[in-house]
Amino acid sequence: MANEVKIKLTDEQKAKIKEGTGQDLPEIRVSNVGENAALAPIASPRKAARAFTARKAAKAVTARKAAKAFTARKAAKAVTARKAAKAFTARKAAKAVTARKAAKAFTARKATKATY
Repeated sequence: MANEVKIKLTDEQKAKIKEGTGQDLPEIRVSNVGENAALAPIASPRKAARAFTARKAAKAVTARKAAKAFTARKAAKAVTARKAAKAFTARKAAKAVTARKAAKAFTARKATKATY
């Protein structure tokens, strides 16, 4: 490989690579850039700034979407909790009505026995 370039990494760069990949890399070797956009040279500083701004905007949009999804999930949980509480309250109310009916029936039976 005649056009191979070796790039020595700083200690900070080595630490970041090790943290991300778990591998020790003292240097990076590049032999062919090809169509890889990450390694392609940028034509002008203005284009570089635009690309950076676009990336930043995309990250902000992604964060906003994530926040909306989280808020929606939270709201759904609240609605579910409210529904569960209503169902529980309805069940409790039904039991109370049943108990009241049973008590009335018992009182009526008792009253009937007392008259005979």
